[in-house]
Amino acid sequence: MINRLSWAALLFCFCCYSKAEDKAEQVFFKVSPTVCVTEAKQKACEFNVQVHFRVAPYEELCLEVTQRPHYTQCYTQTGLIAKQFLIKTEYPLTVKLINPLSSNVVKQQRLSIVSYEAKDYRIKRRFGWSL
Repeated sequence: MINRLSWAALLFCFCCYSKAEDKAEQVFFKVSPTVCVTEAKQKACEFNVQVHFRVAPYEELCLEVTQRPHYTQCYTQTGLIAKQFLIKTEYPLTVKLINPLSSNVVKQQRLSIVSYEAKDYRIKRRFGWSL
């Protein structure tokens, strides 16, 4: 049988968890483009990334790009924050908004790379007549 103290602790944890989820849903975060298309011969892809976000329910948020520590910056100002940067990569990356107080990822967006191979042939069309 669970005593009152255990129930109170369980209810407190549930409330804290649901409030953290509510905050994360309130954060505005947009990254574009999310996909880079390359030719099969081309190894690297160049993203001209535009990030727009609001720190709003948090006191501070840090913008981080995986495997690119020099892009990491933390923000405390209110209003819409717009950042633009050029990334050249051969591997998919993830752009994250992190709460520095708890080290939790608030929002994230994956930057994917897709390659295509152009066809080298033309379809021959013959008509039954000639000039």
